[in-house]
Amino acid sequence: MLALFVTGKLNDTATEDDVSLTDMDPASINTIKIIRRDTDEIVFQKETGKWWMLSPYHMPANEVRINTILNLPGAHSYTQFGKGEVELDRFLLNDPAVSIEFNNTRIDFGDTSPIAEQRYVLANETVHLINDSLYQQLQTPATFFLGTKLLPDDRKIRTITFPDYTVNNDKGVWTVEPEHEDIAADNIVKLIHAWHIANAISIRDIGAAENYGAVQIELDDDTTIEFIIINPLPQLILARPDIGLQYHISSYDAEILFLQPITNHESPVTN
Repeated sequence: MLALFVTGKLNDTATEDDVSLTDMDPASINTIKIIRRDTDEIVFQKETGKWWMLSPYHMPANEVRINTILNLPGAHSYTQFGKGEVELDRFLLNDPAVSIEFNNTRIDFGDTSPIAEQRYVLANETVHLINDSLYQQLQTPATFFLGTKLLPDDRKIRTITFPDYTVNNDKGVWTVEPEHEDIAADNIVKLIHAWHIANAISIRDIGAAENYGAVQIELDDDTTIEFIIINPLPQLILARPDIGLQYHISSYDAEILFLQPITNHESPVTN
């Protein structure tokens, strides 16, 4: 009855104006913090035009998912009423499970509306009713918001060392050691390109894992990134122990990331 009463009250006070949740310009937002009551906070910051996750990982953020979050401040508000007009605990806004801070503006998420797929949120001392399109994403693990590229965008590959062979750039010419007469030069170039653009279909915490060997990639800034093969083709999973993440690769991409792919028939490496 309370929900119906408040919903009726909100509908009575609604105007025909196109009211937004806030008047923030997404271009002015430089920091985003997702505050979760029952799990870790996630912090993002925009640096030189690109979004980075600062916590719990320090990695490039998933720009598509960040842009989805940035739609929230301008979301359409169907109804509004002052914070003091109703008891916040009735809308689960007294101790919100999820909140977002855009710069210094905080938005708290409350309960869903009894009608339609809408949710109550609190922003700038006002309770709003908006479409419920973001709440579930904000409850997902932090890895959901990480960029999916395996290698940095602004770096070039010098050498890739696979378990049984090495691909190396010698004065602009790509070679394989030990030499393989049946490997065409074009295939090597395609391999390097595949690693430059490779993306994961999902990212997770590393956990306990097998070890089918390692792939070490030396970049042109003298850094080396090592991937451990924790599940071979066709369900390829590569792990980075240095950052505690595992990358799940599509079967199509997995096939073009190796000249001589490791298969599930091979045994894991024992130490």
